[in-house]
Parts: sequence; C-alpha cells; structure tokens
Amino acid sequence: RTPGPGVSWLYDIVRGCIEFTSADQILKFLELATKDESIHIVKAKNRFANPTLTGYRDLNLHIQIDIGDDFKHICEIQVHHMAIRTLDKKLHAHQYYEYFRKYFAGATGSLKDRLDDLVFISGGKT
Repeated sequence: RTPGPGVSWLYDIVRGCIEFTSADQILKFLELATKDESIHIVKAKNRFANPTLTGYRDLNLHIQIDIGDDFKHICEIQVHHMAIRTLDKKLHAHQYYEYFRKYFAGATGSLKDRLDDLVFISGGKT
C-alpha cells in the first residue's frame, strides 16, 4: 500500500468466527455491522449465495479497524450457520474442499473439461 509500511499489506492475522442458529440472526448481524460507523467492510464473500465446489456455505468478511496513529488493519470474520458448520465437521467436508480447490484451480473455462475427466475416471458414474 502506498503510502504505508509493509505490514499494511498483511491480511488475516486476526481472524474470528461467529456461529448463528438461524438466517434471521445472520441478517440481523449484517444489519448491525453495516450500520456501525466503526466497522468498514472492505470485502465480502457470500458463499451462502455462491457455495464452494463441495457445497459449503458461509459469509467471509474482511473488515478494517483503526488501530491508532492513522494506521488501519484488515481482520477477517467468518460468519457461519451452526447447522451447516456442524454437518461440515461431521462429514469432514473441508478436506474434500481443500482437495478440489487445488484440482480446480486455474481457468474456469477448463472446469467442464476437468469434470468430464472425473466422469471418465469414475467409469461414467456421476
């Protein structure tokens, strides 16, 4: 970042997780967070609307906080629905996500080719 020290390029050093038991609670949290003037949402990934390859859903927020002397830091807040997160842990879905994230990394144009390869490898079983 210009101007600024090299440490201003660091993200994710501070990460937190909040679990809610309903979609209404998640929406209320977002309403409160967006109205709070001390919270600046820099980036948001809504995986409730756009799930991962394994179907996992959450909301990932990068928020900017002022730590004084005109220096700001970006922190991550992961917003989870408890039922989805519980099932994710039970099924070890994150391990599958990590595997497929590596496999499907790259151009999205090759996604169909890679899926076709998987179908071929599995003997045509989907």
